[in-house]
Amino acid sequence: MKDDLIEIASFCADKNLVPARSGNFSARIDSEKIQITQSGKDKGKLTASDLMEINYKGKALNPEEKPSAETLLHTQIYTLFRDVNFVAHFHSSSSAVLSKILNKKKIKRIKLANYELLKALSGVETHDHTEEIPIFANDQDIFRLSMEIAPELERAIVTDKSIHAYLIAGHGLYTWGKDKAETITHVDAINTLIESYIMEIQLSKSLSKSGPKKVESK
Repeated sequence: MKDDLIEIASFCADKNLVPARSGNFSARIDSEKIQITQSGKDKGKLTASDLMEINYKGKALNPEEKPSAETLLHTQIYTLFRDVNFVAHFHSSSSAVLSKILNKKKIKRIKLANYELLKALSGVETHDHTEEIPIFANDQDIFRLSMEIAPELERAIVTDKSIHAYLIAGHGLYTWGKDKAETITHVDAINTLIESYIMEIQLSKSLSKSGPKKVESK
């Protein structure tokens, strides 16, 4: 479990998704304990000693260790989604900037549609799919933020509609998976899809202004 968690964090570090020691990662140990990265650790150089155990209320089992300030967002996911065993939170520029701009425009979710890469997400079997990623305003009061997020996650359970990630505006992205491989796949796919979405917006605006150039035959 520790090795898998370190590998997920290392993958994100290699992709430059956790700059300046940002981000946090966790794994479900059992029905009582969760393992999570300690605050302020370099995610590209984690060792077993950089991981700590918390309970489902987010309290450190060793009071001398300091978990991430966003621990409650991790425990919330494990509590609601029983098949989730890993949570990854990263701070890519694309997710931070896009979520900040959309939040300012009062847009509450990103809709990613008709990309082949959507099939990399658990349970998605066709490109003819619309993946909705909710956006929440950033809040330093993590309990209050978790209460904002809860209805969206609960709605996915009630409607049996899969949800693979959410964004915190100007901050970063949370995603998860049932195992190491699925979690890494979700990190990679969702980050790439968001970059593709940004490119789609930029090119669509550019082409709508100038129109495609005609190529004259000689």
